[in-house]
Amino acid sequence: MQSYIIMLKAQKATNIPASNGYLLFSMLCGIVRSTPLDSVFHPSEGTEKGVSLGFLKKDPFKAFTTENLTFSPGEAAYARVAFTCDSDGERFSELLQKWRGKTVRVEHSVFEVFRIFHPGEHKHALALTPEQLISAKPSLSDTGLRFVSPTGFKRNNHQFFLPLPELVFGGLLRKWRALIAPDAWPELETVFPQIEIKNYRAESHAVKLKSDRILRGFCGETEYSLQNLTDSEHIALSALAMFAFFVGVGYKTSQGMGETLPFWRE
Repeated sequence: MQSYIIMLKAQKATNIPASNGYLLFSMLCGIVRSTPLDSVFHPSEGTEKGVSLGFLKKDPFKAFTTENLTFSPGEAAYARVAFTCDSDGERFSELLQKWRGKTVRVEHSVFEVFRIFHPGEHKHALALTPEQLISAKPSLSDTGLRFVSPTGFKRNNHQFFLPLPELVFGGLLRKWRALIAPDAWPELETVFPQIEIKNYRAESHAVKLKSDRILRGFCGETEYSLQNLTDSEHIALSALAMFAFFVGVGYKTSQGMGETLPFWRE
């Protein structure tokens, strides 16, 4: 699993919406068109995407804000792109290197592809294997997730945007089984009701997508107490929390929603 940070530079004074994930996704689809990565960005129906994006931001470390982003000529913008398959990440890296110095459009705004940060070159650019996530036995009792872009779920055919353990970890478990190991952690779902929300701070946001479609989500932090679980259950859930860094949480993770940063606290 690999994540990269793309650095773009505005070619003239411009502004873009704060919730620009669909625009970023559309721009990247233009770059990968007619390459093997096209099927990664557009998998067959019913298949989990092996790519996730964060919103394009002025500061890659800041959480989502609703204000539109205004750029001066030469000002930088950053976005994180993550892949569950290493070979997809390597192909993406090689492709973006060929685009360095070229211009791309994010809606009506023109940016230069200035740099791509590879794993190890940036705090949010990492490379980890599923085996590393599973073998890293946690010594801390509580797992936290920081939702830095609006995160939401589909529940009973309605939008739902609260970080309930069964929704957060249930979605991550489904993605792990779809993208990593189909038979992973049998019956782990049965422990979700035992996970307690220890601390919770969040606010809701609306995200505009293609054709003015609106999806709702939340940003903030949630700490989940795993004290009542066995060591193996604790390891599995901590691995899923770190997995969230690469795949995101909830819906529309390939269009900037659900960008998640894990943390642990004693």
